[in-house]
Amino acid sequence: MATDGWTWQVEQPEGWLLVPAAGMLPPDELARWEREVAAMIHADLDDEPGTGRGTGPDAGPGTGEGEALHQLYAEVAARSVANLRAFADGVVGSGARVVATLRVPDVTPVPVLVTVGVEPPGDAGDDLMTALGSTGGHPVAPPTIEHLDLPDGDGMRVTRLDLDAATGGAWMSVCLGRRTEHPDAVVDTVLQWRSPDLLRAPAMTKLLDELLPAVRVTRSTP
Repeated sequence: MATDGWTWQVEQPEGWLLVPAAGMLPPDELARWEREVAAMIHADLDDEPGTGRGTGPDAGPGTGEGEALHQLYAEVAARSVANLRAFADGVVGSGARVVATLRVPDVTPVPVLVTVGVEPPGDAGDDLMTALGSTGGHPVAPPTIEHLDLPDGDGMRVTRLDLDAATGGAWMSVCLGRRTEHPDAVVDTVLQWRSPDLLRAPAMTKLLDELLPAVRVTRSTP
């Protein structure tokens, strides 16, 4: 991906997927990616202890219950891939990418939004703060802001709780930012996870910390 004279990419860490958007791969390669990822998710679901297929004595592949679960997991895997691809297609126009972690137990791949922005030297950081969600949130539980020392810049983590006014449901977000200053530019990297699954926040906090170094930003023009 390129932005304002800079190029960035995510070097796929172990246990993560780089989700392609339309046009990033030839159609046949994109279709193959979808089939392979769906098969991987399906196999993981089938192998979960306690699912009744392949692990239990009474509901193996030949039983009605086992076959029903097998079909259900195939449908779940297909929906998961479709949702990941739709997410990637929806944000590619803004220059963002979607990656998904396979390292959260008992769930299908969890997506994370990755964005990189370039600002002029001396920028106050208002756009970065907005991207991280540092303002707003639930009035009873305002965003938690942590400042981090990173080897390649200044870091900030924002953990935030929001309520959906329409449904009354709660959403948790964890955003991790990195600001790297150069003589002629300030480069901001933002990772964002958002979900109604509030209990996943501690795990995602650690996973975002591990993902950030994999986002490489280099100068593409002299």
